[in-house]
Amino acid sequence: MMEMMLTLFLVSIILLISVSTIPDYDVQDIDEELDSISYFFKAAQTRAIYEKSAHIMMMDHENNRLIARSFDGRNVSQHELNGCRLTANGLKRFMYMASGDTNAFGTINLKCGEEEVRIVFQIQKGQFRIER
Repeated sequence: MMEMMLTLFLVSIILLISVSTIPDYDVQDIDEELDSISYFFKAAQTRAIYEKSAHIMMMDHENNRLIARSFDGRNVSQHELNGCRLTANGLKRFMYMASGDTNAFGTINLKCGEEEVRIVFQIQKGQFRIER
């Protein structure tokens, strides 16, 4: 009985040590976060085209979220960032026109774990790319 208790004690110590070293976010979590951000921007662009009305995209650095707002000022949708954080420099806002084009070009900078990620917007056709 004592041998079994000693064995269980040693196994629990080894598990305790190994579980505490597992990182919070891995590459797959960051990939999923970047996919969600991409879908958020594409959905806002599609909504602007469908409603034939401009939509303002805002980067809320204080609350670490992305906000899509209609031209009349109502919040249409928002995306809370979990695996990434908005950094201070970069685009603060831009607009998807009713045609789907953007009114500005620039970069949204993110810090995802230890990785720096940039979302680069082009002014034509509302296209963007994610650079890692």
